[in-house]
Amino acid sequence: MTDREILKPLVDRILELSNLPVQEFRKKLWADHQGLLKTPKIPVSVYWEGIPKPQWTALLGNSMQECISETAVEMEFFLKRVIWTAENIPDDHIVWPLVKLIVPIRKKQGWGFDVDRTGSHSSLEAAALATSMKGAIDLSKLTEPDWEVNEAAWRNKQEEARELTNSLLDQYPFFDNLAFSPFDIAADMRGIEQIMMDAIDDPENLHGLMAFITTAIEKQHLQRDEMGWINQQLIDRSGQYQPVLEHRIHCAHITHGGRNGDRSLKLCHEWPYISSQTSSGFGPDMFAEFVHPYNSRLAEHFKYKTVYYHGCETLDQKIEHIQHLPNLRRQHVSPWSSVARIAEVLQGKAVMEVHANPSEVFFGWGKNEIDTNLRGLIDAGKGMPMDLNLSDIHSYNNRPEIMKLWAERAQVLAG
Repeated sequence: MTDREILKPLVDRILELSNLPVQEFRKKLWADHQGLLKTPKIPVSVYWEGIPKPQWTALLGNSMQECISETAVEMEFFLKRVIWTAENIPDDHIVWPLVKLIVPIRKKQGWGFDVDRTGSHSSLEAAALATSMKGAIDLSKLTEPDWEVNEAAWRNKQEEARELTNSLLDQYPFFDNLAFSPFDIAADMRGIEQIMMDAIDDPENLHGLMAFITTAIEKQHLQRDEMGWINQQLIDRSGQYQPVLEHRIHCAHITHGGRNGDRSLKLCHEWPYISSQTSSGFGPDMFAEFVHPYNSRLAEHFKYKTVYYHGCETLDQKIEHIQHLPNLRRQHVSPWSSVARIAEVLQGKAVMEVHANPSEVFFGWGKNEIDTNLRGLIDAGKGMPMDLNLSDIHSYNNRPEIMKLWAERAQVLAG
């Protein structure tokens, strides 16, 4: 069979699922939710997008990869995951008539310092970071990263994708970028222990490092804006919604015009993922000094209030500062943060992305424990805008049925 013949039943199934009436309910549910509008229920999401590929091998078996060309393999893996989860997990994920494509990038240079992984390179095993920035911070050795879209390769990939799907699916491009977490980059350069010492022993140069990194990040995003290398630029076929496949956002209302494919969506329409998990060792005061101001510089670019702050660490004290992040719209609330505390501070100013603990869900819990946990999270939210999430599924412990059970119970309690 050809790659096109292999993909045809997948494309047909995606179109069938995307046309179900429930998809329109889910689009409006998520879009209203992100807009801080009243919704008929709490949205529920099992974040399958973060499940590592080896775990998918166990779920999909030998049929996981049948295609040959690189583009076809990428599309096949995406479509099969969407179909499997739509058929097996009863959450509020939207099935869009699209395929996500990674845009080819031509990298030219990095930061001037190498950051290598030591130990295992497996996504399921631990590794350490080894940096070449030894000794004191030397700003003179830094360079600004520079990479660009390989336009010829991207055009070829788009054309191949159209041929493989008979132009029946929209294309959702993902452009690689420097992200929005300057402290995480600084920690990669210096190492976690050393950067904690830098804050005490060399605060001036640490500020210099953070300023350099943040300025470089801003430049790269503004370049993307100028060149049209915008993520989440697709508008759905109704013209009402902006699909957002990253970060558990799912969908947003289109309030700023534009037609599909005309690149009218700009950088300010993206949903940036701002984070600084490597600063978890800082107290709130040091976070306010060395992290928050640089995050705020990046958040200023998103006037439509689409900023998402992510933090798997405990944020019960740092939320006092994070609440003032410009254009904040979504706030990650991990199992190690207090939902009640975050709700008390935010007071409905942003959506709370509330998470169950995946280790407990997959390694011991059954229906009763899941219900007790979910009721506790909902009660702690005090009626503030929130969604319920099961994420960071690095292992489902050979119990994939637990994803279905958790989603079923969450839907019952969220209604």
